[in-house]
Amino acid sequence: MNPVPGVRNTNQDLLVRQQGGLYVVAVPGVLVHVHGPLGTPEPVTTALPLRNLALRSIVVVGAAAAGYYYSLATLIRGVTVDSPLAYLGLVPFIALALVVARGLSPRSEPDIHDRHVDYIIGLPLILLALALVLILPVHQSTFFWLWRLDLFSMPFFVAGAICVVFGLRALWRFRFPVAFLFLAWPLPFTTILSGLLAGFTELTTNALDLITKVLPLAQPAAGYDGSTFAVSHAGQTFLVAVASACSGVNGVVGFLLIGVAFGFLVRGPLLTKAMWLIAGMLLVWALNVIRILAVFAVGHQWGEAVALDWVHPIAGLAFFNLGVLAMLLAMPRLGLHLATGRGPARSRVRRPPAAFQRRRLAVPQAGIACTLVLLAGGLGVFANSHLQQYQLVAQDLGPPRLSDLSVGNAAIPGWSLTQVESLTWARQYFGPQSTWIRYQYDWQSQASPPSPFRSGQPVVMDVISTDDLFSFSTYGLSACYQFHGYQVMDARTVSLAGGVTGHAITYYNPSINSKWIALYWEWPVLGGANYRYERVILNLLNPATEQIVAPSLDASLSSGPQLFINDLVQGSSEGSLSSGLISARNFMVGFANQVVTSAASHPGQA
Repeated sequence: MNPVPGVRNTNQDLLVRQQGGLYVVAVPGVLVHVHGPLGTPEPVTTALPLRNLALRSIVVVGAAAAGYYYSLATLIRGVTVDSPLAYLGLVPFIALALVVARGLSPRSEPDIHDRHVDYIIGLPLILLALALVLILPVHQSTFFWLWRLDLFSMPFFVAGAICVVFGLRALWRFRFPVAFLFLAWPLPFTTILSGLLAGFTELTTNALDLITKVLPLAQPAAGYDGSTFAVSHAGQTFLVAVASACSGVNGVVGFLLIGVAFGFLVRGPLLTKAMWLIAGMLLVWALNVIRILAVFAVGHQWGEAVALDWVHPIAGLAFFNLGVLAMLLAMPRLGLHLATGRGPARSRVRRPPAAFQRRRLAVPQAGIACTLVLLAGGLGVFANSHLQQYQLVAQDLGPPRLSDLSVGNAAIPGWSLTQVESLTWARQYFGPQSTWIRYQYDWQSQASPPSPFRSGQPVVMDVISTDDLFSFSTYGLSACYQFHGYQVMDARTVSLAGGVTGHAITYYNPSINSKWIALYWEWPVLGGANYRYERVILNLLNPATEQIVAPSLDASLSSGPQLFINDLVQGSSEGSLSSGLISARNFMVGFANQVVTSAASHPGQA
């Protein structure tokens, strides 16, 4: 065999032949290089078998879906709820559709085949996602769910899984769909919308007020804030309240998500895409105003039941889909077209036949990679299953269920709860809007049925409420005790109901020669239209000298790898306590757990 210029034959099975003016160097069954007279070598190979591709895709999608099953369930449940962020549940499905669309229209991309790089980038992304969902729930307590950090971690897991199973080249190809998953994270939306909802609702109600003056389908109800309308039917009047969700903000957010996705799939000037997106949001808002007018009209003609039970839930989705369809049909008129996925043609290079244009596989074998991703998905299932406990104190998308008065009504069977005093001197530390209320629990020996928790000393509960969360970090409880010269004997993290993380501190006060046990936690609560933040502190004086009775402490409340890691990171000090102090500390942990459960049983009680 005569050697071909520029090709080194190092394998006896290597075949070299000329085909259509191209030199093809191949191993039997697998193409290796194609050489043209004016071109450079281009790696090619047979494509990944469809069954292999499907199996790898199932592994990645299945591991992500299983590892975040509860997080995704809370998103999907929100689609059926009339809330400003209802359409966030569509984000995972849109991202999956973008992956399919991107996979069917490949473009020129980096020809990367280094498995070391795949693992160097992919594994840290997976480990970061797992660390966020395994460690942070204990460290952040209920703030983890308020900020929905589980959904923030999901794109990192998906990116790592794609990189490990399909290679860095595939991750680069799907970078936009993976980044699109961050839009399922509610925190940026709630932060932005918190300052816009009132104005958006006012805009909608003003538009309705102007239209109903021309079309007498309803009128603003007297004695309300202008967002409630009275509809008359057959001599009867019923009220329709235009709340923040009904104002159309959910449709605007929904079209924003869909519009961003279509902006990735279509070609055209960036300014035209932006104008199309803004026009779509305005159209969806206008259609929502028409939807509300339709509810007024149906209620005026056929009554409240037909308007609110039938038209209201169906019309919202129908008008939203109508707006999306109208904007999709308007795309060609604006010069926007679906991308074909064809990359720029190579000049002066004679391309090989179509059968030889396939790239060499970045990841020929992915058995180990799939196993690692499945193991990571299993850890994700374990972590995600524990997030269900937040349902006790928080809603699906993060907002707390509890009000700023819930703890003040946290009754414990067999104990009386009274407010002792209200302290004002701490406002200089926690803000002018802060409050400090002191309560006292007293054991009732004659209570029926008797309480499983008994103590001759009262349990004092301090509740500090503020709108400045960072003030708690500035003025921490442990630092306060040390400032006053108290000696910390033992400090550890404990797990309470509802995902609440508590901190149990045993300390000695030399000025009065007494020992105290304090157990405190911090959590968000609803204070009117805004969030407030509470620090709840339970104190028990001289616990070792009193008769204390409590049920056996559940080991999950005070032990576990996550609690151990949190104590290790925070540098908590574990000391040698007497058996009496250990029993008292267990009493306080169980008592605090009862307080959390009781507060959650009447979240909105005034």
